[in-house]
Amino acid sequence: MTDTLNTTTTGGTADPAHHPTIAVLDATDPTLRIVWHVQTDPNSATGRYSGAWIVGETPADGGTPDSEPDPEGADAGTPETGSADPVTVLESLLRGTVLLPVGDTDPDAVDGAATRAGTTTLAAIHAGLTRAADEIRAAAKKAHEKNTHLTVPRLPAVTLPDDGPDSGASFHGEKSARAAWCMAQAAGDLVEQWFAIESQRRSRAHLKETFDPDVRPLPLG
Repeated sequence: MTDTLNTTTTGGTADPAHHPTIAVLDATDPTLRIVWHVQTDPNSATGRYSGAWIVGETPADGGTPDSEPDPEGADAGTPETGSADPVTVLESLLRGTVLLPVGDTDPDAVDGAATRAGTTTLAAIHAGLTRAADEIRAAAKKAHEKNTHLTVPRLPAVTLPDDGPDSGASFHGEKSARAAWCMAQAAGDLVEQWFAIESQRRSRAHLKETFDPDVRPLPLG
């Protein structure tokens, strides 16, 4: 008995309920909210990074809030922020997402963040990938012991990406968005690592049967 190769990770229909968007949020500046969307769906039509926004708080004098989408990364399918109330905008941007806070950002202290579906960290995602990879290796080894014709896949190493200041050397944009961009890039790196792991798993028919024939949701911690 041998395995049938099937490494396809795209071509289906996007499923945000099983592959939620990661919303990187930087609220370390009390006057600004920086948001970057990172897609975890292998069938996302918008690419890995689907939008970036700088959202300002409503001025104390009641004037127009300083809220605008990032001109280089904003997704046209997301509500504009130019004239809307910042809290309303943030509620929309974070609704149903898994929030990834930057620095000492406290989501519970940010107005508008209650619409998120959950909260995670880079370390939690990294730990989830490591556990999942170990489970795949254990299942593959067990299957190989029962049937030596079944090969054990060589899974890529799981690494924790750097999201520090030095990782933003290639960033071009508003200085206030740099830290969130670095975090978003690191999150996107973990998503790609997961797709690589799942591609190897799905290249073995018996592991597709053991776990799932499709790409599983990113372990978010």
